[in-house]
Amino acid sequence: MEVKNRKVGKKIGLFIAYLFATLLAIVFLFPFYYTLINSLRPIMSSPALLKFKGFEFINFKYAVTLVPFFKYLKNTILIELIGLSTGFITTFMYGYALARLKAPGKSIVFYMILSSMMVPTMAIQVPQFVLFSNLGLKDTYWIYVINGLAGSAVNVFAYRQYLASFPGSIEEAARIDGCTRFSLMWRVVVPISKPIIAVVLFKDFLYLWNDYMTPYMYLSTEKYPLSMALFGVSYIMPNNPGVKLVPVQNAAALLIMIPAVVAFFLAQKQLVAGSTAGGVKE
Repeated sequence: MEVKNRKVGKKIGLFIAYLFATLLAIVFLFPFYYTLINSLRPIMSSPALLKFKGFEFINFKYAVTLVPFFKYLKNTILIELIGLSTGFITTFMYGYALARLKAPGKSIVFYMILSSMMVPTMAIQVPQFVLFSNLGLKDTYWIYVINGLAGSAVNVFAYRQYLASFPGSIEEAARIDGCTRFSLMWRVVVPISKPIIAVVLFKDFLYLWNDYMTPYMYLSTEKYPLSMALFGVSYIMPNNPGVKLVPVQNAAALLIMIPAVVAFFLAQKQLVAGSTAGGVKE
């Protein structure tokens, strides 16, 4: 009887877990459903929750023709290359130094980096804007180079925690084979760290891809990324700026979302491994 009650309780618990997961999935998928439905409505229609007939696929054509879509795409790719490359090089080196090198005051530096994570982004935007303006860097991509070289406290923390967890015997074997510190880091440590690198790069990719505040503050229309097609330029009726084309805007949002979805599925294996990395101690 007791065994039977346990089985019934287990089934009830499993049912509740699946029900909760289903409801949670509906909540997260609803924005995508809403965007998809409204991207297929007639071009002059208002937003709605249901769509039963008359799918207007031409909205996707308007999404790439009413604004310089592909020029914005080229600018976005350039920003991604600059931000990801500079950010990876510097933050990985910071994390490696804090995790594997012996130096006086290392812990103090690490705690200072952690404390910077508690500073709200809005608190540094104004002084950063003044600094970049005084340096003459407005309307240039140098702001992404400098931000990348400065690094991210979250990324440094992630790299440091991961690199502190793998066995030191790997480094010792490489040093015996004649590896220099720099060669050790890039030929041995980087390949081992692919899971956490994938997690950090994917996070930074999404941030740069969706970021509209930085371009809005610093860049001119000619240098806008794709995010500004939705938030800065917007989709309006030609010869009638007062009319916003909501279905076309929703179609553009779906097109802009595609690279992020593709990147997720391509890196899914590494992302899963990176989310559970760092559990092995020396």
